[in-house]
Amino acid sequence: MTDQQLRIKMLREVALRADGFYDEAEKLGRKAAQALTDKKSSQIKGLEGIANSALKTSDVFDFIKTRTARQKEWQKGDWGPDLLTYLSRDLRTARRTICTQLEIDPEGIDGLEVHLLLIREFVRQLAAHYEYVCWENKEGD
Repeated sequence: MTDQQLRIKMLREVALRADGFYDEAEKLGRKAAQALTDKKSSQIKGLEGIANSALKTSDVFDFIKTRTARQKEWQKGDWGPDLLTYLSRDLRTARRTICTQLEIDPEGIDGLEVHLLLIREFVRQLAAHYEYVCWENKEGD
């Protein structure tokens, strides 16, 4: 299998797995909206930015840890710690499953890329739910 073929298979498997993120992304998106409100949307944009530009998963985890330690909004309702747990534990399990299916080393460079792709997709969904809940809250005022 060529590198390009492997990349296409990785993207496909991540896309298929991403449908299963919906409920958790919605739950954490709601928690983020309650904690940050629409006044701190830059925090979600920052999370999206780091997820999309990170070269390693620890960049994303460190961003979440720093925000949680420094900003009470990330601590509210445990949404920051819950996000960190989901990305680092639950998505690691999804990474292993995908890597097993594709017969690649989950700890190798391709396995880490799968994890980053999963994180990016989850954060994208979380951000959409966050924005939608913030909009709903404004409509209800």
